[in-house]
Amino acid sequence: MKQSKLDSKSIQWIKNNSKEFSNELIRKSKLVKNLYKELEPYRIKKDKEGYKKLFKELLKKEEERQWKNE
Repeated sequence: MKQSKLDSKSIQWIKNNSKEFSNELIRKSKLVKNLYKELEPYRIKKDKEGYKKLFKELLKKEEERQWKNE
């Protein structure tokens, strides 16, 4: 059996708030589509640490940019 990386509290929240969770997942996936060009070199080099670090930075910038536009 595969073990989840989420704790039981988080899993329960997702079950109770499935609509909110799916909306957030869709929003984040749209932001990530904008980042793939910048992340591609890290993926090709298999640099997981660099990829994670840059991904977090870019995602934060995209979220800030999106909030400013709303």
